[in-house]
Amino acid sequence: MDKVRYPLNQSPLYKIVGLGQLEKILCIELKNLHRLLSPNNYRVWLNKKEREIQQPIRWLAQVHNRIGRLLSRIDLPDYLFSQKGRSYIDNAKQHCNSHPLGKTDITKFYTSTTHAMVRRMFTNIFKCAGDVAKILADICCYKQQHLPTGSTLSGRVAFFSALPMFKSIETLAQKNKSKMTIYVDDITLSGPLVTKRFMSDIRGIIRQHGLKTKRAKTATFAKDSAKPVTGVIVFEDGVRLPNSRHKLIWETRQALKVASITEREELLKSLRGRIQEEKQIKRIATANI
Repeated sequence: MDKVRYPLNQSPLYKIVGLGQLEKILCIELKNLHRLLSPNNYRVWLNKKEREIQQPIRWLAQVHNRIGRLLSRIDLPDYLFSQKGRSYIDNAKQHCNSHPLGKTDITKFYTSTTHAMVRRMFTNIFKCAGDVAKILADICCYKQQHLPTGSTLSGRVAFFSALPMFKSIETLAQKNKSKMTIYVDDITLSGPLVTKRFMSDIRGIIRQHGLKTKRAKTATFAKDSAKPVTGVIVFEDGVRLPNSRHKLIWETRQALKVASITEREELLKSLRGRIQEEKQIKRIATANI
């Protein structure tokens, strides 16, 4: 298990200037690149929410895992909570205060992160040579178009591709005395100056960087209200499980009373998961904020 973290400029992916160097780092031979980029190296299906999942398989999965591991070793900003050792509950907990709160999310973050954005990331942020950056973007992107929705590298590549955007949002947040956190595609800000106008400015920054948000998924909350953040409810004194989740626990217990033998296993698994989540939230809620 990788525990070593280092600055971005210490990553093996930083300043790759030669094709031989790229081959060595990714453990590939570029003469076989056409086989690696074949669409047949993806398994594609629709999940329960009718969302298309593009999952790299076989050799491509190994290369994606390699790139993902290298990216996972890079130091990340403190505002990013979708990283090892942190959770969506930790993200929400940062906003337990007596201030207004605003939130929005990036629409289709992975599929909106285009080949051009990824190539630009490897060129401008990782300082790779132009031909190297293109090959890396080709490898990372589904059909050389956008990040796949089911790859181990997509989360980190999407983040680093959007890093200039996140830095701009952070600068505006600091100027407005606000706390910012990011959890994958969820952006949450809290502070005395968080208003609808402020959130409109945040959405404007996101648009400037080629990504989108939805007005319906952008909201502000008064300082003394219950504030939903990444799946939990935030109050000044802590975080709590939403009433909808309490209802699901109760409904699952009721279903177990009349379930057949074949249904019980799945229901018990679901119930154990929901109870574990409830315990985790209660534990964090009683910890020092």
